[in-house]
Amino acid sequence: MQQIIRRFDSYLEDKFPKHGQKWEGYTHLYFSVCSRSHWYAVEVDIVKSTMFIYDPDRSCFKDDQIRSDLKLMTMILPMLLKKINIVIDALAIEWITITSKQSNS
Repeated sequence: MQQIIRRFDSYLEDKFPKHGQKWEGYTHLYFSVCSRSHWYAVEVDIVKSTMFIYDPDRSCFKDDQIRSDLKLMTMILPMLLKKINIVIDALAIEWITITSKQSNS
């Protein structure tokens, strides 16, 4: 989690990527997360103050540690976004279950 914060912090400070765009006017933030050797995608809708979780294997829905990590992200992301004048009071978590289910491990 600390590595994610460090990398995100450098994006906010325009240090990485070199040819990136400014954050003004954006309404969504997308990133992937690896937690406990499990990958899933996250979409943050800034306007709706909601973090959507896409997990084709659906194992993070049941994993208490991953759920705990996501809860932590709902607190950390608003603090990081505040650095670039995007104010979100709290992020809700919504699990997206309409993705195709991954059948292999």
